[in-house]
Amino acid sequence: MKNKITAKFPAKDQQRLSLLCLQLLAQQKEKWPQLNLAHLALSVAQTRTVSCGGFRILLQHNPQRATNSGAAVDKESIKNRPCFLCGKNLPAEQKGILYKENYLILCNPAPVFSQHFTIAHKRHLPQEIAFSLTALLDATYDLAPEFAVFYNGAACGASAPDHLHFQAVPQDALPVVQRFPRHFRPLKKIDGMNFYGGENFYYPVLALEGENKDTVQTHFNRLMKIIQKIKPQTDEPMINVICTYTKTVWRLLIFLRRKHRPAAFYLEEDKKIFVSPGAIDLAGIIITPRLADFQRLDASQITGIYQEVLMATDTVDQIIVEI
Repeated sequence: MKNKITAKFPAKDQQRLSLLCLQLLAQQKEKWPQLNLAHLALSVAQTRTVSCGGFRILLQHNPQRATNSGAAVDKESIKNRPCFLCGKNLPAEQKGILYKENYLILCNPAPVFSQHFTIAHKRHLPQEIAFSLTALLDATYDLAPEFAVFYNGAACGASAPDHLHFQAVPQDALPVVQRFPRHFRPLKKIDGMNFYGGENFYYPVLALEGENKDTVQTHFNRLMKIIQKIKPQTDEPMINVICTYTKTVWRLLIFLRRKHRPAAFYLEEDKKIFVSPGAIDLAGIIITPRLADFQRLDASQITGIYQEVLMATDTVDQIIVEI
């Protein structure tokens, strides 16, 4: 692992973490041909917008994401493949920043944005928000205000559900972040924490915000218990979380889910829609590895995908009542 580390954070000659990440990106594009080619392809990627119920959804045709979107995440497939986030399996050219001794910040080799990083735990631990919430909040604080940090649940878009990781992307690139607070309604204030619900969205989303990290964690964990009570599961509740930190306030945007992928994902080729929604897709940027899907997806299909994979409105209403 030592030969994979180009810098550490924190360090004596402290630089802002966001600057270290940008330096890493520049170095990696110069020394890792695969990453440079990926960014060149991204720079000419086709995009188009679709109006969905008053909101504009961006479609991005990104063939590089085919492996991620189509990753087999059943237990048998995971067992039989090497973990691509473990240090021993990283490409020879791939380097990273050691973050707080426990995580390695890496350039994402299949970027959706011109600045796109993966924050992977050094150990091969399962994707669990209960274990990693403190790290998510800390990384968001250290990367603010340039970056948002997000978590994809093990059955909610994570292509490596067996290895704990987050992703960091430019905060101003995520449409749902820009819609706050304009399209959210206040629900309740408890212990200095504000709770919000998405207003007039085409799918349910909750938001928590507060200035005290311990209080944010307490009420996030309380929300997880409420979800588990209303919709019991053997694993953690199915969620995607986008975290930002702005002007002393942590904000968690939480997407509540009921399915990993829409039914159309599993259809035969001519009817298949190769879209596997994660946090970026739910934030308003749908990644389409196949050109056919990029060209044909319309407002009805998009809203249908969201409604199919996300929790039913009446269940979300029950959760809001419990809050």
